[in-house]
Amino acid sequence: MEPLRLLTVCTGNVCRSPAAAVMLRVAVEEAGLTGSIEVGSAGTSWEAEGMPMDDRTQLALERAGYTRPFEHVARTIHLTELLAWDLVLPMTADHAQRMRRTAEQAPPGASVPEIRMWRRFEPGISLAALPTEIPVEDPWYEGQGAFDRTILQMRRSVPGIIARAQEMLAER
Repeated sequence: MEPLRLLTVCTGNVCRSPAAAVMLRVAVEEAGLTGSIEVGSAGTSWEAEGMPMDDRTQLALERAGYTRPFEHVARTIHLTELLAWDLVLPMTADHAQRMRRTAEQAPPGASVPEIRMWRRFEPGISLAALPTEIPVEDPWYEGQGAFDRTILQMRRSVPGIIARAQEMLAER
């Protein structure tokens, strides 16, 4: 059976989405699901394509207990690749909207991924919360403290995402 594929998405694919991918890969390994779940990340903008993960993100991940190296090269998501993923996890309402608009361009009969915002899986987030109310804010224009806070906030969603991935595996 092919692995379930999880994709994290932010703007430039140099801070939030690659950090999310690091967290999910560790959680997949800890859950004993290596080989059953594949994790990737991408951005909605081409501007940082080919760049490594931002240094501030790497430091925040390390401070949160994740181990280097964090191998990553930024890339942009396009329709053909989007359709190859099973669960897409955008960081903001704008990212989610872009992914849904892209998925709408899928040819008839194509398998379209489930698209759910990252923080939908955070404990305590109401199902009634609007997408605009639950973004993972971009720390890019702030100092290291903002990156540290973003990583700690994002980590709260990981158990729920892993649980959803396990549900999706069981449904296959």
